[in-house]
Amino acid sequence: MDRDVRPYHEAFAAFWHPVAFSSELGERPLPARLLETDLVVWRSESGVAATQRYCAHRGADLCGGTPVADGLRCAFHGWTYGRDGRCVRVPSQPAAPIPDRARLASYRCIERYGLVWVCLAPEPAAPLPEWPELEDGSQAVVPLPLLDWDVSAGRMLEIVLDVAHLSWVHDGTFGNPAQTEVPAYAVEPLPGGLRAQIRYPALSPSIDGVPPRVDRTTLTYEVTFPFTARLHFKPTLFYTHAVYAVASPVSEVKMRCFYFASYHPKIRNFADMFVKSELAILEQDRRVAEAQSPKAHPLDFAGEVHVKADLLPIEYRRAVAALRRGQPLAGPVME
Repeated sequence: MDRDVRPYHEAFAAFWHPVAFSSELGERPLPARLLETDLVVWRSESGVAATQRYCAHRGADLCGGTPVADGLRCAFHGWTYGRDGRCVRVPSQPAAPIPDRARLASYRCIERYGLVWVCLAPEPAAPLPEWPELEDGSQAVVPLPLLDWDVSAGRMLEIVLDVAHLSWVHDGTFGNPAQTEVPAYAVEPLPGGLRAQIRYPALSPSIDGVPPRVDRTTLTYEVTFPFTARLHFKPTLFYTHAVYAVASPVSEVKMRCFYFASYHPKIRNFADMFVKSELAILEQDRRVAEAQSPKAHPLDFAGEVHVKADLLPIEYRRAVAALRRGQPLAGPVME
């Protein structure tokens, strides 16, 4: 590996990554794995918390513990840890001082957009993406089941951003095999991300025996580095909606994606239709992505041949490679 390339954990630990949907986290702690770090996520009286998964006493799994008023209580011996990871109670010797080493590694943890986010570094390198439509009450939200793919988070984002694969991979869902040419498009740098817009002649689903119709859909891609994309879909035949794909890096070659959509709450049956159709679309993507080599996200283009139709995934990869090397983000190189 290039000596200038930082290890995966080091390069991305300072960014926010989701580890659970808020709806998953109830009264019991949840396990999570982020950048090869095992975590336990739990609700405290002052909000969500994330610490190392295993008790400092005898290595018990704290996912079997219980959130209590002053922290998370281990089920093995009752040791209790606060949000900051410090042990606050040792029931077996309540009058004795608590050893200084009786503490867990603790991490920044917040809840927003229906997700629980964790940053493994002391200070975040960038803020969360800004999605005000998810907080002002104007949109309904429907999530997909968690997507656990044996591929890097960067690879997953690249296939989401890949314009040229739509007519090939998604034949039978919304892809239009009669339209394989990708018209020229531009990639605009944003603070901490990228933006691009295309029009694609998608095939609308066949309903009640009516043949599919071409729906010239405007697709607006907005990327927040390192592993988040928001896609606005503006069809001519159906209502506008947005799709959010947030790939959380479990390791350099495995990711868990939190995938959901927002839509106007007056659209009837959208949630059921979205889940059914999007799961079929993503299964087409998964088969391709998991078969790519290497599974890790490449840092250059030496082993591949690219054309202008690949502009958006190219610029995305250049940005992620710069983050791995600790370099400033440059503007697009392919005009």
